[in-house]
Amino acid sequence: MAERKRRKKRDGSISVNSNSNSNNNNSNSKRRIWELRSTTVCRILGLSLDENEIRKIFRELKLDHRNQSPTAYEIIQHLAELCTSRNQYAKSVEKLLEKQFTPHRKGVGTLDPQEICAFLDRGNCGVSAENSLKLKDTPLAALIWFAARNAGSDKEIESTLSAVLQMRELQALRVYDALSRKLPPGGNVETIIDELRRATESNEKWQQKYARLEQKKDELISERESLKEEKNRFIHELEEQKRLNVRLQRRLNDFGGETAYEQIDTQKKELTVLREELKELKKEQTRLVRLTMSMSAPTPMSMSMSRVEEKSVDAVCSRSGTCNSSSSDNENCSEEPQLNGLRIAYVGGVESLEQSYKELAETLGCQFTYHSGHCERGKNAIVSIIDRNDVIFCPVDINSHNACRLVKQVCKSRGKPCCFLRSSGLSAFKKGLLNFAAGSVSKVRNVG
Repeated sequence: MAERKRRKKRDGSISVNSNSNSNNNNSNSKRRIWELRSTTVCRILGLSLDENEIRKIFRELKLDHRNQSPTAYEIIQHLAELCTSRNQYAKSVEKLLEKQFTPHRKGVGTLDPQEICAFLDRGNCGVSAENSLKLKDTPLAALIWFAARNAGSDKEIESTLSAVLQMRELQALRVYDALSRKLPPGGNVETIIDELRRATESNEKWQQKYARLEQKKDELISERESLKEEKNRFIHELEEQKRLNVRLQRRLNDFGGETAYEQIDTQKKELTVLREELKELKKEQTRLVRLTMSMSAPTPMSMSMSRVEEKSVDAVCSRSGTCNSSSSDNENCSEEPQLNGLRIAYVGGVESLEQSYKELAETLGCQFTYHSGHCERGKNAIVSIIDRNDVIFCPVDINSHNACRLVKQVCKSRGKPCCFLRSSGLSAFKKGLLNFAAGSVSKVRNVG
């Protein structure tokens, strides 16, 4: 009985160990490189490494070959034979391939080997759209590596891969043969393939530029349409303006045509002169009223005020001969103005009254020169006028401060008389001329 119990216990432990081993095998389904066929390893090495890299690995592993100068194909075959058994060389090659295919592990390393074989056989038709993008961007060596390694216990995957790859190799050889026969002497198929790749990339760039140009063309067409609409709107507005101009021209003809502008200018000048004359008359009236009141009832206060007024001489006009009389009627002064041939300059005032100023000066026998008083075009013009004339008249009501200051400075430096008038009217100018002729310096400043 004890012997039977020991046998049952031994059998139970054996069954438990066998189950645990089977579970470990299922959990670790990746195949190692020495479990793959030598032809599969040879394809992976040949596709993933070029001749220089193969020779570098051969030197690093310190391998020996019966041929002292082996070719790249002989080195690949030798490495594939070494990888058929578990050794340090196989582990080194496996580690190298794992490192090289690491960038593709997340994308392709998790796919079903059957799906990878279907993609190699039928292209995009055999896989889903999502996986097709992953497989299309993965090198062929990586596809073979992950399909063969992830197959686990399914050894038929390598047979399927071998059959599919053989068909692909035959197709590649046919393409290579067609290209090599059409190449000129000394041509290289790889060079043609590089040129085709560059041409494809250039074509893609030109397609992108073409798309941008098409978009720009659509924008220009839209802008052109908007400009057409705006042009039509401007044409419509221009027609409206033309019709309005015709109506205004008719109304202008009704008012007298082009002569209406001259009439308006003349009326403006007359209105300005009349306003100035009205101001002068009001001032004269006020002065006469005060004089009448002072003469009718003289008082000590009025007498002192009259003496103060007589003594307040603000003569802006300076002349060698002055009148000794302070009477407002200029009784003691010369009755006949001595202005014949005198050169008079008028700086400032109303520009529209220039002709009236000139006529007034010429009636008194003077030679008249006018300047508007604007200093924008330079100060030399005013200085030149002062140098060419004998006396300068400068109204302060319609004039710039710069012009008045310049006239005062230049006249002082040249020793020429200058009369500053309070008003730009004709009556103020006439009184200034008469007072200058009579030599009444005490009344020049109060003219107007």
